[in-house]
Amino acid sequence: MSDVSKKMSNSRYLKILIKILGFILIIILFFWNAFLTFLILILLNLKTLRKAVFGRLPLEFNKNAFEGPVTYTYKEDSIPLKLDIYYPTKKRELYPAIFFAHGGGWISGSRKLSSVTTWSKFLASRGFSVIAIDYRYSYFHSYEELIQDYSAALDYIRNNSNHLKIDKNKIVLMGTSAGGTLSLYYAAFNTFYNNLSAMKGIKGVIAWYAPADLLDLWRVDSLFARVAVVTTMKGSPNRKIEDYKMYSPINYVSTRMCPTLLVHGEKDTTVPVESSKKLYKKLKEQGVQAKLLIHPDGNHSFELDLKDFLTIKYVERTVSFAKDLCE
Repeated sequence: MSDVSKKMSNSRYLKILIKILGFILIIILFFWNAFLTFLILILLNLKTLRKAVFGRLPLEFNKNAFEGPVTYTYKEDSIPLKLDIYYPTKKRELYPAIFFAHGGGWISGSRKLSSVTTWSKFLASRGFSVIAIDYRYSYFHSYEELIQDYSAALDYIRNNSNHLKIDKNKIVLMGTSAGGTLSLYYAAFNTFYNNLSAMKGIKGVIAWYAPADLLDLWRVDSLFARVAVVTTMKGSPNRKIEDYKMYSPINYVSTRMCPTLLVHGEKDTTVPVESSKKLYKKLKEQGVQAKLLIHPDGNHSFELDLKDFLTIKYVERTVSFAKDLCE
């Protein structure tokens, strides 16, 4: 091989090597930026994160009054999606159920966090089977796919209800924050379109500090709320206004909507209380059985750190609301 050919060959290899190194550098920068963004979001949402990880309900309950969780895989996808079921220790043939979706802005959260397990154990100690679900995050998935996960978990419970000792005709949907929105959306959407099979056995829905209008998350000062909804909707309202409207539960309220309990803190800086107030007003206008409980000093996830009488009362009202529906 001539010297000229060798130089051309070496130059070609050098160009290929530079391209490979450039590609690797882009990947490193992408993941580094993603990591930094995630870290910043955690720091900005540190108070709520602390509640999610360490928070407890303000009531003492008998630790021997529930058992579980028992874990099941309800869907095999890119990752296995699981749910946990808690049961009362008092035996019966079938238990009324509370179907619980965690919060976290659709970009974080887990059925294993204290914010979920404290609710699950408490509600199980009060006589309910509690199904706490995981669902995919919206980083790489659409909101529609999250709804599909929610529906798949509910179908799994219905299809295996006898084995799981769950009364499929006595199910109350419940969620906190983003999980409350999933629950509200499922109930509002399916009643709006009179989807009887999807709503079979659903007695009502409970949502604590849940955004009923996704546009409300763009109007708050919370950077976490904005990033969460922009990530989930794949853009700002300027670009995706129809999607914001399409996936907001408030836009599907009808006379067929199931009984609804809304709980919110007046001082919530992550999800504005106006979101629940607007939904409640629309529910009442449609003649829907609805209750709205507002804590004047409550911030986001207030039931996990406030120990006052009113917080305890609202937690108890949650139990009585579900029990009345399942009688």
